[in-house]
Amino acid sequence: MMKRFDRNLSRPLFAALVAVAFLATLHGQAPASNAHRIAVFGSSVANGTGDELGKEGYTGRLRAMLVSRGWEVLNQSRGGDNTLTMAPRFAPEGSPAPNTRYLLPVHPRYVLLGLSLGNEGIANVKTKDEKDAIFKQFETGMKGFITRSRENHIVPVVTSCYTRMDFTEVEYEYTRRMNLLINSWDVPSVNFLGAVDDGTGKWAKGFWYDSLHPNASGHEELTTTFVPTLFDALEKGKPAPAMSTPPGFVRASGAQAPITFTPGETMHPFALVLRARSQAEGAVAAVEGTTLEARTETKKIERGNRGAVGIEETTLSPGRPFSAVVGVTGGVWSYRAADGTTVASTVRADANWHTVVVSHYTARGETLFFVDGQLAGRSSERLQPKRFVIGGPGSAVHGLAPSSQVDLKDLMIYRSALNADEVAALRKGSMLQASLEVYAPLADTRLATGTALENRAQSLSYATVEGAGLVHLDK
Repeated sequence: MMKRFDRNLSRPLFAALVAVAFLATLHGQAPASNAHRIAVFGSSVANGTGDELGKEGYTGRLRAMLVSRGWEVLNQSRGGDNTLTMAPRFAPEGSPAPNTRYLLPVHPRYVLLGLSLGNEGIANVKTKDEKDAIFKQFETGMKGFITRSRENHIVPVVTSCYTRMDFTEVEYEYTRRMNLLINSWDVPSVNFLGAVDDGTGKWAKGFWYDSLHPNASGHEELTTTFVPTLFDALEKGKPAPAMSTPPGFVRASGAQAPITFTPGETMHPFALVLRARSQAEGAVAAVEGTTLEARTETKKIERGNRGAVGIEETTLSPGRPFSAVVGVTGGVWSYRAADGTTVASTVRADANWHTVVVSHYTARGETLFFVDGQLAGRSSERLQPKRFVIGGPGSAVHGLAPSSQVDLKDLMIYRSALNADEVAALRKGSMLQASLEVYAPLADTRLATGTALENRAQSLSYATVEGAGLVHLDK
């Protein structure tokens, strides 16, 4: 039997609820029901400009990726904003301005800060002093947003600076510097530059809508740089990654696939970083997946008063299975590309530890191979990795056999490519956390098949012991 609603009892209860809601709003505290709400707070790229498919750019694609995990993604961005013009939109002072997207009133638990040096005006000033001032203005503004977010119980995440067609080598250098600086902050970040950079600070061919914005394919590439479980890891309180100090490592001996990692969502640009020591010929790591075929065509797009204009767009489709291998050939560290060609370094395989990096830019179709911070060579290829193998060649049917003995530590897998500056920073001991999905120190003592290895990255992913042939050593 339905009970009658008692208006007399409801009035004080209603008044109390209103008071609680008012106080929560006043102090910027999000209701518990908004615990899984993410607000994207940025400028035109964050707002989806250039996405001719109308999917709201990387913001809409991030929403589609996270919805099944229970996350809500709001778009609170506005075209043209920089750190100065976005600041008043953090929260209204007095009556809210009409048709304005503010941050605080939507009560997010997380905020994705999406600005870049382009709108800040780095290309519009000429002298070094002027550019340094813009650089400092951006740094100060971004740190201000981070501080204000935390003061209002909102967890900040930052997207890195990206490309523009009007950037010269000078602006490109400032962009790379800013991204290294962001990596040093105590805040999670996402590496956009490693997805769409053509190598000179401009958009990769076929991935831009106009000089300032990516097209739909460009927005798609930006989206792949998000670690899918980043917000889940933050929700669980997982701390920022820190370099491992214990001396332990693992030794693999003649194994095909002792350690593996399989990405849970589509991965395009990536970087595989590994410290290894071996004096034996053979494979020490592999990347397996599918090559991507690129088709570039001109699309006619309506641009308001300008009428129909043509934009060049590159779309990617699956090709053939591939296996690329890192190892020792002819006594030096080398990379065997997807087509079987070899990029050989000049670094000898000896009793010393060496840092090898495979950095892949899907959009521009190029892999860079670094050893000990130095570029050994390049390979033209477009890859979609589906499994990483550490300690052996995996399922490769051509190329290197397993190394008879290799010592391994500090495995890192990024969802974005790393440029030469970033590789050099890693070599010097810096922790680059942007788009880092796996950081396994490989100091684990338990190495039974099926064991999930320690992962210090802010993600819920992990590399797994898949096969035999591993032992833990302390020195």
